[in-house]
Amino acid sequence: MKYELHHQIMSQTSSAFATAHATNTLWNRHIPTMPHRRSKHSPLNQFTTSASEFDKDYSQFQGDNDADAEARSQFGTKSYWDAMYEGMGDFAADEYSWYYGFEVVKPILQDYVLGEDSSGSTASQQLSILVPGCGNDPLLLDLFNAGYHTLSAFDYSSGAMDRQRELLEYLPMGSDLANVDLSVEDARSLPTQWEESFDVIIEKGALDAIYLSGDGNFEQSAKEFARVVKKGGICISCSGVVPEALRREGFGTEDWEWLRDGSDDLKAGCFVLKRR
Repeated sequence: MKYELHHQIMSQTSSAFATAHATNTLWNRHIPTMPHRRSKHSPLNQFTTSASEFDKDYSQFQGDNDADAEARSQFGTKSYWDAMYEGMGDFAADEYSWYYGFEVVKPILQDYVLGEDSSGSTASQQLSILVPGCGNDPLLLDLFNAGYHTLSAFDYSSGAMDRQRELLEYLPMGSDLANVDLSVEDARSLPTQWEESFDVIIEKGALDAIYLSGDGNFEQSAKEFARVVKKGGICISCSGVVPEALRREGFGTEDWEWLRDGSDDLKAGCFVLKRR
């Protein structure tokens, strides 16, 4: 089934991302003053960005609407994001937090994942968290500093992985990163060995960009999220672009219980879903 972009939303797609940019300092913790970076000889440089190669542009936008085409031609292309992480884009190349900062994500984790154990460090350390389309968002750094140490993050741009390594260098010397995994992956076809591997998925704008990349990509990525999260696991999705009808189909109630519906949130929706 083919979905057209909702005219009102998509005529403002560029401004949806721009709004996040304009309000970034209001919602997000920036890190202008960090401890000295640790040595470039740290174990971080041993991480590999293996997996898929993405040489072709997988933007397949359709329709005659100029706003639709502009949105898809920008935010739906790998070349756009590659350029951004190389310092030639519309947003900061070193660090940029999409939609919401950790001060918004943290209580969501506490309320919907940890529950009564929210004050205990053991529970958070045991959680396995996946961050799809991580880009140069400092979420991974924030999660680690908050005690979540079993982390996996991926993006389809190798430049994003370079930025994540640089962000993680802000951690204190001696930080144990043995359970932090960075890789280049395609959200539409995640590794088979990830089947039911994660307690939590946290995505911020990744599904928006995937949706803009072409018809059917959002639906396939949602299926992959359902496959790799554990039964009873939680998906936290911050999104301002995916149409409501498509989201409800992609995260259908047969596979997901909707714990929090972010459709009426003012800036971008923060949705919380539990895998059945």
